[in-house]
Amino acid sequence: MSTELELKFLMPPSYLPQLIALLPQLGKVQGSDDTNLLNAYFDTDDNWFRRHDMGLRSRLKRGCYEQTIKLAGRQHGAMQMRPEYNVACATVLPQLAAFPAHIWPPATDIAQLQQQLTELFRTDFNRKSWQLQCSDGSMVELVYDQGKVQAAQRTQPIAELELELLSGEAQQLFNLARQLLQQLPLQTGWLSKAARGYGLATRQQLAVPAHNGDSLLTQINALQQAAACYQQQAGSAALAAAATALSALAVSMQAVPLLQPLSPQAAGLASQLMSDASVLTQQNYHLLLLAVSEYLYHNQ
Repeated sequence: MSTELELKFLMPPSYLPQLIALLPQLGKVQGSDDTNLLNAYFDTDDNWFRRHDMGLRSRLKRGCYEQTIKLAGRQHGAMQMRPEYNVACATVLPQLAAFPAHIWPPATDIAQLQQQLTELFRTDFNRKSWQLQCSDGSMVELVYDQGKVQAAQRTQPIAELELELLSGEAQQLFNLARQLLQQLPLQTGWLSKAARGYGLATRQQLAVPAHNGDSLLTQINALQQAAACYQQQAGSAALAAAATALSALAVSMQAVPLLQPLSPQAAGLASQLMSDASVLTQQNYHLLLLAVSEYLYHNQ
């Protein structure tokens, strides 16, 4: 088992040359790769895996198949943490019995699940990756994925930048992300490729969050959900929900000494967001999200 620890951002492909030029400033490049990844995601007709917060896929890379199952994880704002199991397989269809027995909920009928598997959607993309050694020796993989999510005839583009910790200190993810946000037009990614695929497959759009909760974690999640809703639907309700969540977040930040200096900025952005959706693309907004995510990672 391994646990993914990563930050995800959206970045237009036109900025890829600029990203590559920045690499020597970020760390020592220890290796790189450029490959096409073909991914098929599976579930049952009643979404057994989705209902158990699990994700099942197979991946074809350089002629070899690998099957992966991702288990329930945690998300602290921009930071995503999720345990996963990877096993070699012979074909595109995953073989559930190949995964460790202890990952399944009690009384799960693996054979029955196997018979019910159906392919729901695909995510096919080119992945460019670089392994960076940071000043403290930590190793971070920086990847850029460009391709598409496809369910039946419906598609969405993929243009994502991810920073994943390979070894060492997770703080380096935040340090690198801050440098990148200051020099590239990145936007914090909230929806995984799998979540986008399920949305396409079921034709369901994100729901505007009903409430913001009373903690930093619930408020930043509500904010990112509302912002993602607005990106999908461009509706006034989603924009108002994002502004309300950001305003609530600003109030909560006042009670946290490390975040208190940023609270007035958050309140100002919330006020501006009520009538100006461009806030969701501004550098200072995404740096604010990163700061809150960093605090949550270290203190939750």
